[in-house]
Order: sequence, then structure tokens, then C-alpha cells
Amino acid sequence: MSGSSLRNRAIGVAGLVAGIGAAAWATPRVAAARLRRRPDADAARALEAPIYVDHRLDTHDRGTIYVVENGDGPPIVMSHGVTLSVRTWFHQLELLPKEGFRAVAYDHRGHGQSVLGEAGHSLDALADDVETVLVALDLHDVVLVGHSMGGVAVQSFVIRHPQVAKERVRGLVLLSTLCKTPFGSRSTQMKARLEKLFDRVPDTTPIWSQPNVGLLLARLGFGRDPHPSHVELVRQMMLSCPPDTRRDAPRVLVGLDLTHDLPNIELPTLVIGGTADTLTPPAHARQLARLIPNARLELVEGGGHMLMLERTELFNRLVTDFAREVGAAP
Repeated sequence: MSGSSLRNRAIGVAGLVAGIGAAAWATPRVAAARLRRRPDADAARALEAPIYVDHRLDTHDRGTIYVVENGDGPPIVMSHGVTLSVRTWFHQLELLPKEGFRAVAYDHRGHGQSVLGEAGHSLDALADDVETVLVALDLHDVVLVGHSMGGVAVQSFVIRHPQVAKERVRGLVLLSTLCKTPFGSRSTQMKARLEKLFDRVPDTTPIWSQPNVGLLLARLGFGRDPHPSHVELVRQMMLSCPPDTRRDAPRVLVGLDLTHDLPNIELPTLVIGGTADTLTPPAHARQLARLIPNARLELVEGGGHMLMLERTELFNRLVTDFAREVGAAP
């Protein structure tokens, strides 16, 4: 093969590599731009951070739990998902008080403005933090709403602190959550191996800091036709979550298995899930509703993992109607 042919082939290969690289870069940019062009009634509100009454509550292990609240009346306490924050509930903090309820939301330990205590991230710590919020604010007739890992926290609280739950809580709303992970009933040796895998997970900050790639990853948490601002809000919450929390908090779900305790829950329970939720598919919601005595199941057609954002009006109505049913009414 002549020198000119080799040179031309090298140029062709270099051009092909460059073209592939450009395409790989352009694809997320084009897909993200397509998402951002969608109609968005919340564009001016979702990314704001309204100022509400706030508290910083001391935990049992020298940490603090950051709480925001708005309104008066029976409290609806909201517990967000892993690596998110109280901003998850921006619609509920604004709208539930208009229905006569006291909307209360808190950041999990190590998330948002809460400070991780000495006990670190664990199932028991999540349960104890729910108790801290209810007792420190002296809340009664509460409807507890738990989303994703926040739903695990709510379940764990009722199991670990049944008397406090009986005295202060009227009902539970378990949203887009689960009670058992794939290796929940396996040996401690298997769980130890999974823990080691978490130690090797790299810091994902560079991914979430990319406006296009991060937006498309956040989009995976939504069902049909999400508002661009809602997806961007999730990206921003993921980015602002401390890297150590992003790595360590999900470990709570390793080896999770609450199935043996759920039949002992005596509180009225509403289980809500989305049919298009890829993170906690409907099978998890059905399992919860089957195991908790007299639990009611609501599956939202086309809804994803973030129903408090995706289907705000429907979700708020389900929660407030349930609150009235269990006697936590204005």
C-alpha cells in the first residue's frame, strides 16, 4: 500500500473517531434540548427555594435534622428519597396548607441542610430521625408520607417505635417505595460483598454537573411527559447532595427485608405507585399493599418515580382524602 494510501486511511480513521466522538457528545445535547422544549407550567417555580418556617433539630448522635413547614392544622410530614432534599415537596409545601393542613418536610441525615450524626447511615438511624421530628415538634394526628428511601424510613420507624407511632400517627402513605431489595434475605457474606461494591463506586459529581447528561439521567426517574423544570430540579438535588452521602446513603437498602414485620403494622396505610416507575416498579407497591393489613393500593397510569411532581393534583388529592378518612382532618 502506498504512503499516500496509508495517509488517507489514517485521516479517514481519525475522521471516523472524531465523528463518533462528536455524535456521542451531540446526542445528549440534542435529547436534552428536546426535553427542555416541552411545555412547562412550573418553569418559574420549580427551581425557586421559597422561605418557610424552618427548624434544626438535634439527633441522638450529635447530628441535626433540617425541617421546613408551612400552614396550620393536622400535620402531613413528608420524607424524601435518597440523595434528594426537601425541595422534592415544593408543590406540597405550597398547596397542602390551602387545604387546611400543616405541611412539614425534612432533610434526611447527610442530605440537604441536615448534618450526618455519629451513627452514620443505617435503617435504625432513619427510623430514629422520624421519631426525632415527631417528638421534637410535638406532632400529633400525623399523616406520614414516605417517598422511596423515605418510605423505607417510615416503615422502619413504625416497626422500631410502635408506641410513638400509635400515639402520634393517624396513617401512612408509602409512595414509590419498597420493603425488600433483591439480596434482602441472603447471607451476611453476600451483603458484605455488595457493601464492597459500594466502596468502589466513583464520585458521580462530574456526571450530575453536566447539564445535558445529568438531565437525561434524572429523566429516568420520571414517567410520561415530565416538566423539564421538574427533571432539572432532580438533577440539581442530586448534584448538591454531598458525594459521601451519594455513595453511603444507598447502602441502607443493601440487605433490606422488612417483609416479616409489615403484617404487624396496624396503622391505616395508602400505597401509591406509578405504572411507569422503573426504579421501584409496581410489583413493589403490590407487595407492600399485600403485606400490610388492610392497606389500599393506588397505581397511577403512566406515572414514574416522582409522582409528587409528575401528578401533583392527583397525588395531593389522594393524600388529603386519605388524611380525612383516617381522622386527620382540619
